[in-house]
Formats: sequence, C-alpha cells, structure tokens
Amino acid sequence: MEKIISIYALIFLISGFGVIQAQHSHQNHNAMDTKEVSSEHSVYHTQAEWTNHRNETFLLHELKGKPVIVTMFYGNCTQVCPILIRDANRVFTAVDSSLRNDVQVLAITFDTKNDTPEILKAYANKKELNIPQWHFVTGPDAAIRELAMMLGVQYSKKSDGHFAHSNLVTVLDSKGRIVHRLEGLNQPVDEAAHWIENHILKTKNENLSHKHHK
Repeated sequence: MEKIISIYALIFLISGFGVIQAQHSHQNHNAMDTKEVSSEHSVYHTQAEWTNHRNETFLLHELKGKPVIVTMFYGNCTQVCPILIRDANRVFTAVDSSLRNDVQVLAITFDTKNDTPEILKAYANKKELNIPQWHFVTGPDAAIRELAMMLGVQYSKKSDGHFAHSNLVTVLDSKGRIVHRLEGLNQPVDEAAHWIENHILKTKNENLSHKHHK
C-alpha cells in the first residue's frame, strides 16, 4: 500500500511540475527581449499626434522640460501588463512627493483597435492613476511601432488578439533622451527615482541661474 501511495505521489509531483513548466514556458513565449538603443537621440523627433485617456491630443515634444517615465502595454493583458503599470508607478511614487509634479508618465498601448481613449480612461480609473501626471496613450500604429523601436521594445500581435512584448520601463530626460531602463518585471526602482530627483533639481537650478544672468 505504501508503495502504491508513493507511486501516486510521484505521479502527482511530476504532473504538477509539468503544469508549472507549461506556465513558465507560456510566460517566456509572451515575453520578448528588449533591444539595445541609443541614448544620443531624442524620442521627441517623432511628429505623430497622440491621444491620451482624457481625449486630449498632443505631440511628444510638448513633454519637453520634464523627465518622463514610459512603458508600453495593452489593456486586455491581465498578467504582465498590470505589473508593468505598477512598476512604472513604483518609479513615480519613489520620487520625493515635492517633486512629482515635475514628472510625467506615459503608458502607451499596443492595441489601437481596442484601447480607445474611453477604454484607457476606464483603465486609468481602475488603477487609480487618473491623475494629471499620468497619460494613458494611443496613436497611429506606425507611430507606436516607431516609438517602440526607439525605446527598444519589441512586440507582436498573436492570433488570439493578445500581444507578445518586451517588459520594459524607460526613463527619459527633459530632452527626451533615454537615461535609464528597467528591463523585466519587479525591478528595483530607487536608482531610477534618484536620477529623476537629481535631474529635476539640476534643471531647476540651471533655469534659476539662467534667469539671474539675464
């Protein structure tokens, strides 16, 4: 009897391990590597028009002057993308509260068909991120592909309507250049937050000095 129980236990463990492997493989199948990028070029060179979850249209270069936290996601993603949004928010909230008004956050959808401004607004409300500094954004497919290439994000639409994509949170400086990348999920955010704080203070001091020399 003990031998029979042991055999069943072994079968259970093996089958359980198979499920875990299958889940792990599924996650790996959906995660795409990030690509190397240049920190010399500004993403603000793109001239595409974007629309945020408030149904406001804007050009990326209008964000110039403040550091920007960027991630790419899609609303129907229920496993990885909520973590990406949370990671972007972890960077944002790690910045000293006195400086957060000087930070912008862009969450750009891959799914232009489903993620309308109205859907993105509902998503922002659900995540309690419908605040002035946050912009859940959609735009032309070509513009999203171009921006993804500049950020080093890869993505591909699958037959079931979901997307395989890189898991990346990027920090841009006040001129739209890439200065920090958090590759993967649940990465430490302190270094990125400290960089943002120092950049804001440095920019403010430079602007103040410039005014005094006028």
